[in-house]
Amino acid sequence: MIYFDNAATSRFKPKSVRKAVVKELKNSANPGRGAHRDAIRASMLVENARAYLLSALGADDDYELVFTKNCTEALNLAIFGTVIPKTHVVTTALEHNSVLRPLFKLKDENVISLSVLNPDRFGKINPAHFERMLGNDTRLAVVTAQSNVTGMTTDLAAIGKICAGHNVTLLADGAQAVPLTKINVKEMNISMLAAPGHKGLHGPQGTGFLIFKRNLNVRPLLLGGTGTDSDSVYMPKSPPESLEAGTLNAAGIAGLLEGAKWSFKHAEASRKHIEKLSEKIIYGLKKIPGVTLYTADDCFTGVVSFNVKGADSTEVGDILNEKYHVAVRAGLHCAPLVHNANETLDVGAVRVGIGVDNTEKEADKLLSAVKSIAAKFR
Repeated sequence: MIYFDNAATSRFKPKSVRKAVVKELKNSANPGRGAHRDAIRASMLVENARAYLLSALGADDDYELVFTKNCTEALNLAIFGTVIPKTHVVTTALEHNSVLRPLFKLKDENVISLSVLNPDRFGKINPAHFERMLGNDTRLAVVTAQSNVTGMTTDLAAIGKICAGHNVTLLADGAQAVPLTKINVKEMNISMLAAPGHKGLHGPQGTGFLIFKRNLNVRPLLLGGTGTDSDSVYMPKSPPESLEAGTLNAAGIAGLLEGAKWSFKHAEASRKHIEKLSEKIIYGLKKIPGVTLYTADDCFTGVVSFNVKGADSTEVGDILNEKYHVAVRAGLHCAPLVHNANETLDVGAVRVGIGVDNTEKEADKLLSAVKSIAAKFR
């Protein structure tokens, strides 16, 4: 099977990741839940991972990091944990349902007012248009670093500067961006950054995290045991304990730490490799009659979406899977407003997610398969 579904989850996991997960499973202990040697070791592992990720993403002592089971949970924690009732929130049409569903729930319950910024004709979020949407009552902006449908990136530095100037909290969704898009939360005025461990960081599934400014006083989604303040029926007051109720995924975090180390170390080489394959696939698809491309000509970020004239995206995905043994993602990708903007809400799109271990030979096989499928439907 040729795996081009890395935007959903990365297939490649460094040997160090697999080794770390197995080691932790063999020596299981509950971090923060005991004074014996293995519990202390597990706690140190979690804190080492926390410190590494904070440093790698440009956070200083003004920031904290909590672990979650995925990016969706991190985004929900950020939104429900910081939203101020009767205030205005701005987001974009590029967002994933992990952002849209919480925000529209709050809007429908009259907790917030909500504005959604559409991308320009090039599929980008224009910072000047974004600034015009901010009002005196705007307190939160939620913006993706990179679309999971088109691969288009957002100028987070410009958005962050605007938010800082208007006293607006900026939550960035880094699901598709970390670490290949360079993000420094301090320099870019990002108040909160949510990310998964299993995509660009090449860690295990079931891992994610939220980085946030300490002064935001994020409210917990879950209440329960923390291993601290156990004489109280109330949650601890300070993070990370206040936001990490229940047993942490120590084996997953062990793998995430090793995946993050590998990914940041090889980020530049990985970026160049993915840019090269993205360019090859984009220009290859453009040459195929009957193919409509939704990724911009100069967007070489590893996410390429297209359709074949006369075919539903799921049909194309099924043929690629069954006949050509190529794995892609077909459908709506949990991002309905992007598809609405692209006029593909009825048919979805075929998404190619390029990974660090994909090859030019695999790209050629994909293009050859799409060419044959497109010819069939002409």
